Amino acid sequence: MLTMILAAAVAATTPQTQLPPLTTKGTDLVRPDGTPVRLRGVNLGGWLVEEIWMTPWQDTPPAGSDLPKIEDHVSLWNLVEKRFGHEGMIKVRDAWRDNWITDSDFARIKSDGFDHVRIPFLDSLLAEPGGLARLHSAVQTAAKHGLYTVLDMHGAPGGQNSSDHSGQVNRNRLWFDVENIAKMESLWAILGREFGNDPNVAMFDLMNEPMGAPNPAMLAIVYDRVYRAVRKTAPTKVIMMEDGYKGFDTTVHPNLAGWTNVAYSLHFYNFDAKAPEDHLKALKSHEKKDIELQGYRQTPLYIGEFNIEPNSSPEAMRDLTKEMTANGWSWAMWTYKTDAKGGPMGQWGLYRRPGKPAPLNPYTDSEADLIAKMKGIRTENFESAPGIVEILRG
Repeated sequence: MLTMILAAAVAATTPQTQLPPLTTKGTDLVRPDGTPVRLRGVNLGGWLVEEIWMTPWQDTPPAGSDLPKIEDHVSLWNLVEKRFGHEGMIKVRDAWRDNWITDSDFARIKSDGFDHVRIPFLDSLLAEPGGLARLHSAVQTAAKHGLYTVLDMHGAPGGQNSSDHSGQVNRNRLWFDVENIAKMESLWAILGREFGNDPNVAMFDLMNEPMGAPNPAMLAIVYDRVYRAVRKTAPTKVIMMEDGYKGFDTTVHPNLAGWTNVAYSLHFYNFDAKAPEDHLKALKSHEKKDIELQGYRQTPLYIGEFNIEPNSSPEAMRDLTKEMTANGWSWAMWTYKTDAKGGPMGQWGLYRRPGKPAPLNPYTDSEADLIAKMKGIRTENFESAPGIVEILRG
């Protein structure tokens, strides 16, 4: 498999558009002239990792069908392949990717006042024909519109948690099969070679939400191995590590590990919120400690995912993002767009379809029908969540 991946890797090229490269200096991300940078962006959720809850895929088979329920990326495309064959699946998947995010989305994100996008992808993307080329295209298209990218391995080999957003539910085998760790090292070495000299890539996010790690020590061991693999091909790229909801205080002091150009990432959600103001209260409950720990580690802090659902309001979003920015933290909202089967889901997406979509039904739609319906998932057919774009643009 590794030989196939290496053979598929495209040679890194000089970007057509180049943003100033970013590095770390103490608790800041900085440009070459030393100017601190506070990144403000959005996640391109649902694009290369289809999360069924926020996309219009029909996930339940019709009565009497022996076809399985769709739970995640893997089960979605396995079902499409079962119905239409491998080539048919590729056509449908490409149609999804070509329409969920387009050139106009990057232009829209820039005009909305953001400076970067976080791009979730699965480890399996690198084994796909054209997978690396798609990442290169995304990075360059973003840069063309003045946007940095953060490359986020949302699903690691074997799975770093048991959640659907890692690509396949109920795996979490990264930590228990050394072959998966070795594969992850190899994949990030490839990504380092492909993007390590590309200034448009702000940071490498080594893996999303590694809460499946059995303990912080195992998480640190895996991070150290992958860090050292990346440094062989990308000696200066900013490498970011997440705490996996184990607590910022469980993370490694980079100077003790011999790590350089490292940032840390936390994700902020408060699913127990009973009122809009509860989101800021939750942040303030640990904010002082986070700032203190950041000072000890001397690393930038990036809030790679956050939202204010449930019980949201534009004012609550304004207060939360204002607080994070005042703390010197960079951030990326989850998520850019949603197209849920039941209709708009509050403020989960900056953009959303008004009303309910015509479902993409992989159980009954033909291949041609699915591809034709993909035009409907373009953001030009959506509305902005009331007040949020204006708040974040300010």
